[in-house]
Amino acid sequence: DALASGEGRIVAIHQANTGPAAARNAALARARGAWLAYIDSDDVWFPDTLAAYAAFIDAHPDAKFLYGYRHRLNEDGSITELPGEFQDAPTGVAELFERMFLSHLCVCYRRELIDLAGPYDPALRSCEDYDLYLRIGLHCRFEPLGLPTGLRRRHGTNLSRQTGYSRLLEAEVLRRFVERQGGSAVLDGRRVAWRLGRLYYAAGRQYFKACCYRQALGALALARRYRRTFNGAAVALMARCLLPFGRTDARETPHLQGRSP
Repeated sequence: DALASGEGRIVAIHQANTGPAAARNAALARARGAWLAYIDSDDVWFPDTLAAYAAFIDAHPDAKFLYGYRHRLNEDGSITELPGEFQDAPTGVAELFERMFLSHLCVCYRRELIDLAGPYDPALRSCEDYDLYLRIGLHCRFEPLGLPTGLRRRHGTNLSRQTGYSRLLEAEVLRRFVERQGGSAVLDGRRVAWRLGRLYYAAGRQYFKACCYRQALGALALARRYRRTFNGAAVALMARCLLPFGRTDARETPHLQGRSP
């Protein structure tokens, strides 16, 4: 608010907390620039980040989406330097489907891509950026800067912890992209089966570790649709045996196949 009061180009928006996707959509509705870049409260841009974006845009006028990579800012103030992924050549949907390597604070892209791909899905409380970038990837390539552009602050309340639910949600986002948002036209079916099978199996293992045996069986059943493995069968057998002693994750199992932004 203090910055907005003294700088006409800055607008402060206040709204109820309905998740990151809804907040970003509200900002997108007010933004007027031709290029979009994001920074959250836990993130830090380097002093020359925007200048680096501008220089790349000037040198590559046909580029639509550019990305750098991030380092980690630890609780004690130290910085852990991380290697950048896919920084040597342009990438696209195929690489992104295999692994989410785009960091939210390290991307900059043309606003027109939102008009083509649609906004963030407000129903998603996580994986909302993965979902959006997959859809954007149907309309452009991702151009690497080859340099770090920010710091991700690491502390006790934002440490990423994989759970059965988070793995299952990621798999459902990918499956929706393939089945309902055009991904099947550009992705190799064998790689899709491999990726989804691994993700659903990972969800099943995480649910099993949390003693959520019923949900583990559900995730493992989905994994078998794409990829049958001995390990998956073994975990499913143990989950069935332990089913009477299990608990249930209070969060509902995500099903996104009927929901499109």
